[in-house]
Amino acid sequence: CCLLLGLGTATLLLNRYLHVLMIFWSFVAGVVTFYCSLGPDSLLPNILFTIKYKPKQLELPELFPHGHSCAVCGKVKCKRHRPTLLLENYQPWLDLKVPSKVDASLSEVLELVLENFIYPWYRNITDDESSVDELRGTLRFFASVLVRRIHKVDIPTVITKKMLKAAMKHVEVIAKARQKVKNAEFLQQAALEEYGPELHVALRNRRDELHYLRKLTELLFPYILPPKSTECRSLALLIREILPGSVFLPSMDFLADPDTVNHLLLIFIDDSPPEVATEPTSSLVPFLQKFAEPRNKKPSVLKLELKEIRDQQDLLFRFMNFLKQEGAVHVLQFCLTVEEFNDRILRPELSDSEKMSLHDEVQKIYKTYCLDESIDKIRFDPFIVEEIQKSKIIKSVPGKLMKEKGQHLEPFIMNFINSCESPKRQNQNYFMEMMTVEGVYDYLMYVGRVVFRIPDWLHHLLMGGRILFKNTLELYTDYYLHNKLEQLFEEHRLVSLITLLRDAVFCENTEPRSPQDKQKRAKQTFEEMMKYIPDLIGKCIGEEAKYEGIRLLFDGLQQPVLNKQLTYVLLDIGIQELFPELSKVCANSIESCRILQAATEFGHWCIFAVVLNS
Repeated sequence: CCLLLGLGTATLLLNRYLHVLMIFWSFVAGVVTFYCSLGPDSLLPNILFTIKYKPKQLELPELFPHGHSCAVCGKVKCKRHRPTLLLENYQPWLDLKVPSKVDASLSEVLELVLENFIYPWYRNITDDESSVDELRGTLRFFASVLVRRIHKVDIPTVITKKMLKAAMKHVEVIAKARQKVKNAEFLQQAALEEYGPELHVALRNRRDELHYLRKLTELLFPYILPPKSTECRSLALLIREILPGSVFLPSMDFLADPDTVNHLLLIFIDDSPPEVATEPTSSLVPFLQKFAEPRNKKPSVLKLELKEIRDQQDLLFRFMNFLKQEGAVHVLQFCLTVEEFNDRILRPELSDSEKMSLHDEVQKIYKTYCLDESIDKIRFDPFIVEEIQKSKIIKSVPGKLMKEKGQHLEPFIMNFINSCESPKRQNQNYFMEMMTVEGVYDYLMYVGRVVFRIPDWLHHLLMGGRILFKNTLELYTDYYLHNKLEQLFEEHRLVSLITLLRDAVFCENTEPRSPQDKQKRAKQTFEEMMKYIPDLIGKCIGEEAKYEGIRLLFDGLQQPVLNKQLTYVLLDIGIQELFPELSKVCANSIESCRILQAATEFGHWCIFAVVLNS
């Protein structure tokens, strides 16, 4: 106001110098226009034109783009066959290949699962490997579904949009707990008290933690197990006991260990060039194919070969009725046609007319069962069709009839158990209600204000820079995380992480890291965290504030229970991203619970009214 009053007075008194004063009036007009046109919600686009991050594209061919890719003909949105015949439901490992060393490491972990938790009691019962072979196939199915779903998720976006927001809540709790206690030894207990009722249900005690993992595994059964496997109670109970108690629980302990957190932090903040692999990249192999190979050499007495079914009219009739229900009769017709064709072509002496007849029959088979436009098309492996197109005679046709697949019912028992439990109260997250923090720029401002106690002038400067640099910084962060994840998922690093997890879960006889080694790694982590903050920021906020802020974050990461709290919160976010179907199931369960509660209350009021009238 004083500036405008002074300019107005000068304009009236010094009107002869109006051309000079117009410069100042133009400056004021520009400031006013800029202030009115740009508000806190106005953001400029990315100014780093050389960096362009694109959401992750699927490297694997989409086998079931809309959930309607038929396992019989392979067509998208097939209207001929039953909609439950999805390729995902039977063979999610198709076209899924990984480096052989990574595959060997995963196979070793799964073999240790069987050796430690299945074979010790199973071998006392029988030496028949058929049941274990089924379990191998189930584990391969589970791992393949996880890998495929991970390929569908844009990990950097999930980290920056959801996981970092949960981490900010965690940092807020630690900062408030630190204000109550000065000693780092009491920080964990103070933070747990600060969480209060918002503490994750799995952290109440060890029993509740195991119960939570079991319930989570049960919820995932319809999505991670082959069709109809959930109807096999023995298999479901076996997996329910093995995975949560023997694999998931030790893995969560491993991830929450401060020494593991320090190791992962050192990997993340390491700006040195990526470690060069000492060995050449291994060849790609089908995912867990060797692990899932059947070990049982004894033929089952209950197994019927196709030849036996074909020779017995009663079995053939029953089998055709089953295929009619599945909408796959033409698969059997193809097998019978090929068998008849083989019987004819293998005769030692064929006349020219018979050869021409066989040639016409081959063309008819190809047009009926191999062409995309055919209504009876069967999805063969690509190399088979390519060989047919090259006019090569195939003496043996690898045909595999579809296993029986019925429509699996809605997991009634799981929904019933969930509906019996009291619904979780709505999240009263005062942090999210008081201020909306979205994006990496806002997270950094919040950490600077809460953890590093930046001065007001710097906070106001950052608020002004938010308009200019928010989109640029967030795009650069996605780009940076993408590169870091690519380095982390390199073959030798991935093998190293799998080996660390294997040793932590299964190698109990190995000597654990000594306290001196852990302390040395912790000291190195703190020093690297101090170096990670640029010196310019240290000069702006002060070296003491920088040290205290880093010390607060570091002390918070050295608390195993707090690490497990954050790990479970991030696990829930990851599960919801990998299996978005769970959100609908939970919503239906909560709605059913509300309806049941409302019906119960209505019934109570009706009884009360009847009593009053009587």
